[in-house]
Amino acid sequence: MKKKLLLLLMLLVTSILIIACNGDEDTVGEDSEGTDNGSGEESNDEGSASEEEVEIRFAWWGNTERDKKYNEILDLYEEQNPNVTIIREPSTWNDYWPKLSTQVAGGNAPDIFGLHLLLYGNEYFTKDVIEPLDSYVDQGLVSLEGWDQSVLDAGTYNGDLLALAKGVTIQALITNKSKIEGLGLDAPPAEISYEDFKDYAATAAEALPDGEYVTVDPTLIGEHGIEMWVRQQGGSLLTPDGSALGFEKEHLTEYWQYWAEMREMGAVPPANISAEQAGVPEESTLFAQGKQLFQDRPTNQAKMFADLLGDAELAITRYPVMEDGEFRGGEQLQVPAIVMSQNSDVKEEAAKLLSFFVNDLEATKIYSAENGLPGTEPVRENLEGSLHPMDQKAVEHMNLVTEDIPKTTIRPEGAVQITELYQSYSEQVAFEQMTIDEAVDAFFEEAATILGQ
Repeated sequence: MKKKLLLLLMLLVTSILIIACNGDEDTVGEDSEGTDNGSGEESNDEGSASEEEVEIRFAWWGNTERDKKYNEILDLYEEQNPNVTIIREPSTWNDYWPKLSTQVAGGNAPDIFGLHLLLYGNEYFTKDVIEPLDSYVDQGLVSLEGWDQSVLDAGTYNGDLLALAKGVTIQALITNKSKIEGLGLDAPPAEISYEDFKDYAATAAEALPDGEYVTVDPTLIGEHGIEMWVRQQGGSLLTPDGSALGFEKEHLTEYWQYWAEMREMGAVPPANISAEQAGVPEESTLFAQGKQLFQDRPTNQAKMFADLLGDAELAITRYPVMEDGEFRGGEQLQVPAIVMSQNSDVKEEAAKLLSFFVNDLEATKIYSAENGLPGTEPVRENLEGSLHPMDQKAVEHMNLVTEDIPKTTIRPEGAVQITELYQSYSEQVAFEQMTIDEAVDAFFEEAATILGQ
């Protein structure tokens, strides 16, 4: 298992890093008293009690279940460091990024905050708001012992180490196998083409009662779906330099048409229900309530849904493959990471906490691969035998997916404005406020203006 995890992680993250390195490219905490706390320094309650009182702001995205893990880890750190008080700033995914953008623009970023490298890496790496970690490594405040170099490279920009990964994951369809079989149907295979998935959805939709659906409408929950669709055809969301869209009008037309047909057959919820679902906590989603067969999410979230659904047997189905595409799959590997603000007034203490979060064996066991496969071998070894069954399935899924996808690329600056624009026009199509052709033309025209063409 150890070798399999290590080889898999090396394979996964190596593909990420062509662009993550862009310009250039904690002794692990022991689970014992008075020993290494994950920052490379020894700590005990007596020594910490006499130190200066410190407040550290820590922000992350997630849900109530993830919040519990964060709080348990941060409580543990406060117990070991009585002089430290951690101000916790959790948000849902949808609320997190606008809030963080506002804080950064106002010079009021949290001392430590989460950063999704695929989606927002370049957006923040180029804003000169993240504190490089190299000097704290040199001081022994941040430990890199046992870290895979490829994972470190993912958080490196212009030669500076800016971020440490909390895990590596990938988008998929979390599948309620028990509910499907309860309809008298067989669960789909681990891989299924777009056309076969549409046929399967039509059959399943007929078997479901009113108010229940086959899957989520990906056009209304973000840009992962369209990005995978164009990557399968040799394109990309944006060109590498961010100067233009990386796909053609016909790609977007065909994608929106595919999901309009799924909407018309009742396989996905009507636009108003999808819009309502976009902002609810995970426990309030149709999938978590047992009213949907598939949920479009990163594989690391499968265990959360397994816990929410109780006795239901879940599986992981690959996002539909494109048999006649340049690549069968278009998935992007995702690297949620943790960074420190350049404006922090408590940088040394923040560095210690950051290192503790990703290195300490007790802390990482609490976190339990919440964001995917850990990037450090000692942590992976410590988790062996304790991984959630759905995390085991996630490992198998990644083995399958990484065989036929294009290299993962970190999106260039400007991607956030384009994804927001895409979402706006997706909503207008779903609510039938514009035809697909009208929306495609308007999207391409406005995108060209944003990108400075």
